[in-house]
Amino acid sequence: MRRIIALIRQLPSHSTVWLAGAIIVIAGGALTAAHPNPANAATLGRAVRIKLPAAIPLKVNKTNWSGNARFGSRGPAWYKDASGVVHLQGALTQIDKAGKGANTLGTLPPAARPSRNVFTIVHTFNGTYADLEVAKNGQLNLIDPRPPAVKDYFFVSLEDISYRPSGRVNAIPIDPQTWGPAGFDSRGPAWYKDRSGIVHLQGALGPAEVPCLSDCFIGRLPKAARPTRALTTIVHTFNGTFGQLVIAPSGDISIIDPQSPLVTDYSFISLEGVTFRPSGFVSVIDLNPANWRAPIFSNLTPCWFTDRSGIVHLQGVADRDLSAAFGSNTIGTLPPAARPSRDVFTIVANAGTYADLEIARNGQINVINPRPPAVNGDIVISLEGISYRR
Repeated sequence: MRRIIALIRQLPSHSTVWLAGAIIVIAGGALTAAHPNPANAATLGRAVRIKLPAAIPLKVNKTNWSGNARFGSRGPAWYKDASGVVHLQGALTQIDKAGKGANTLGTLPPAARPSRNVFTIVHTFNGTYADLEVAKNGQLNLIDPRPPAVKDYFFVSLEDISYRPSGRVNAIPIDPQTWGPAGFDSRGPAWYKDRSGIVHLQGALGPAEVPCLSDCFIGRLPKAARPTRALTTIVHTFNGTFGQLVIAPSGDISIIDPQSPLVTDYSFISLEGVTFRPSGFVSVIDLNPANWRAPIFSNLTPCWFTDRSGIVHLQGVADRDLSAAFGSNTIGTLPPAARPSRDVFTIVANAGTYADLEIARNGQINVINPRPPAVNGDIVISLEGISYRR
């Protein structure tokens, strides 16, 4: 295969070669992969994919939790991609709320444990959320949502959680007067690129001399890590709260308060699990035209691509068409090449609040409205950072 690729690279620009049922296109001297079926064409421009090993089941705390969460989900598991990034997947249901360990879902083996405590946010049942700690000792510990947000652990999803256990990272410059160490065995804010060119943020920050109180500037990414569009996602903040993270094409990183009555608490802000590809070839998602449309601001139209490990990534923002009658919560439909083999549930940014999201096996992307008293933004839904193994 290496010899074939070497020969192809010697061809002039815009040449086309058929290879094993696919088309290898040389465009401007760059090697990209295409297919006769456009639905299968969203790759990172690599002729060779790395086959992932089977996902490994999580050791569940069977006293309090079951891995049979239903709703089309799979049991909780983990795997590593081609860059050594750990991905969690599947879901659990709480079967016993009593006891000291009731919020401990289970334990990861040493091969899947991070070198620091990782804090993120997860989808829980029917429009609720919880914060989650992936501890250095491998324990997965839920942090209850801060009232008045509703707690409901009938279904807890681990989908879309990823982190690199250790390795070289680049620090994100921050304002030392506003932000300082976050503590809780976390690391400082940092970023790196994986082998597919995807930028990953990690670490956390806490207040320093002048605590930030509202809609705060965090820091600035260097040019090598900046997206070509404005993007927004949702992140864990202190003790059962969350914020909406915004990354501008300038590299500026800011956090926006959740809508009242939910609580704002920036004494700890985690950047773990924030991922995006700065630019590159993507396939546009077929939106539900009766209710949803491409964004009207500087965001990206909803789209998807597959990285070199075969993991599907979603990007972009979908706007609710306010001129249409209030209707379907189905944003759009993914083609067969991008559909998961199970129903995937995650949490996304939703116009200053959050929404739960289902990516169904039939390709439908369905919004699950936030549970009151959380406000339903229902105008702008971000798909940035969502990833799953097919």
